[in-house]
Amino acid sequence: MIELLDLQQTLHAFAACNDDDEVYASFGWVHATDDDLLQARFWLPADEDAAFDDDGEVPEAAQALGLTTYLEPATFADVLDVQKRQRPLSSLHDYAEALAYYAEYDAFLQVDGVDEALGEAGAAEQAAAHAAGVGPGIFAVFGLTLEGCADEQIKAAAQRVAHLLDIPVGEALARCRALPLVLGEALDRRRAQAIKDDFAAIGARVQVRGFKPFPWMDVPVLR
Repeated sequence: MIELLDLQQTLHAFAACNDDDEVYASFGWVHATDDDLLQARFWLPADEDAAFDDDGEVPEAAQALGLTTYLEPATFADVLDVQKRQRPLSSLHDYAEALAYYAEYDAFLQVDGVDEALGEAGAAEQAAAHAAGVGPGIFAVFGLTLEGCADEQIKAAAQRVAHLLDIPVGEALARCRALPLVLGEALDRRRAQAIKDDFAAIGARVQVRGFKPFPWMDVPVLR
């Protein structure tokens, strides 16, 4: 079955992935109708076998819906990521322009005012995005802080902190007695969930702050 998505839904599908590897594993290609991207419809077949027929063409059912090949998933994600790094608070329209530019010129759109050597927004703009709860990339990320731990579990917490931060247990113990303690920043969803679960197993209280991929999205949460 071909599920048609609009541009925002397509961006959300990419953002729902954990990382680039999951993008590769989740989508065989990006097909789209030949329209203005804000009006276009997209299809994200699960793999290349679904994306193309035996002759390497877009399947007839997809062609009947006006779909043609657009970009490889990894390239599509790269275009989003470059635009995000240059303008962290980009709008849906901004992403549409970046994608359209790449599709036409096979090159990334250079945003005015961005240091070409760094390829990213200035510190003030990045700080504004962070304050607005927007993370650095196109996938959700999380910051974890150890907020509390019962006295009888402090040694167990220190062992986990020592392993996680790669520091001596003695130093970890001292840090656990002087909470709060940052356990990690900009962690992907799987890593953040694993750390949270590990500390929850000993009854430690971990504060989680999620950062959304795109400004219009809801703040991501862990289980």
